[in-house]
Amino acid sequence: MSRNDHFSSFASTYAQYRPTYPTALFELLAARSPSTHHAWDCATGNGQAAVSLASHFNHVTATDIGANMIKHALPHPRVTYQSGSAEAPPLDENYADLITVAQALHWFDRPAFWTTCQHILKPDGILAYWGYLLPKITPPIDAIVDDYH
Repeated sequence: MSRNDHFSSFASTYAQYRPTYPTALFELLAARSPSTHHAWDCATGNGQAAVSLASHFNHVTATDIGANMIKHALPHPRVTYQSGSAEAPPLDENYADLITVAQALHWFDRPAFWTTCQHILKPDGILAYWGYLLPKITPPIDAIVDDYH
């Protein structure tokens, strides 16, 4: 098991009980993206967000560090599942119009992930992440987020 593969040992149960997200979230992300050709769902788990993205994007690459999570992923014809880390995904430069991270950003080496996003995102591409806790990015950004929160 790799550093952040915390869920593969119970991947089928995880797939059964993991929540889905509101349709309006994915509609908004697609509307704001520079195009809807490619999305990368990073740390996809069993693909709950990836399958929702596939309703709006031509192709979704969904990666997770846990190979067993990928094995239990929700099938969809426009989603390609691959094992890979957030910091070194098996993706080409300027691949994604949108990168999503659902409930997993706290597991990442964030400085390395931010650098990866700069390479993977197309110009004007969007990085969207959501989670249970407020993310910590850099002190100046954290101060703004904390002020609004």
